[in-house]
Amino acid sequence: MRSSLLLNAGLALAVVAMASCGGGSYSTPSATAPTTTTTAVTTTTTTATSVTVSIVGSTGNQAFTPNPAMVSDGGTVTFKNNDTTTHHVVLDDGSADLGEIGPGAAKSVTLKGAGGNFHCVIHSTMVGSINGAVAPTAPAPPCDVYGYGC
Repeated sequence: MRSSLLLNAGLALAVVAMASCGGGSYSTPSATAPTTTTTAVTTTTTTATSVTVSIVGSTGNQAFTPNPAMVSDGGTVTFKNNDTTTHHVVLDDGSADLGEIGPGAAKSVTLKGAGGNFHCVIHSTMVGSINGAVAPTAPAPPCDVYGYGC
């Protein structure tokens, strides 16, 4: 009986030994260094070859949108009157006079140079800029015949 107990214990040890050395392979996982992707961000200011400036009011530098309008030299600026009042847009340097632009109408000018400021002849406080850093400040409203607005 003692021999069969020893035989069973020996067989059990042999089975355990064979199972642990089953011929499989074990490899240590290689450490992979994390990768970092660096993306360069480039900020560029682009100017369009044409831009539409909407006339949306009758007072100040908020009467035009966008203001300032960015357009390339030789580009086209279209003034579209989305207001209910007639306007008369001129470039301050005298290079363009678009005449009266009625409600719903539009008129265009081809830019000859770097740009500049413009205004409405009818509403002198309406001011805008083409390629300016910021919209110009509107002048004070003119005095009326009774001295109001001064």
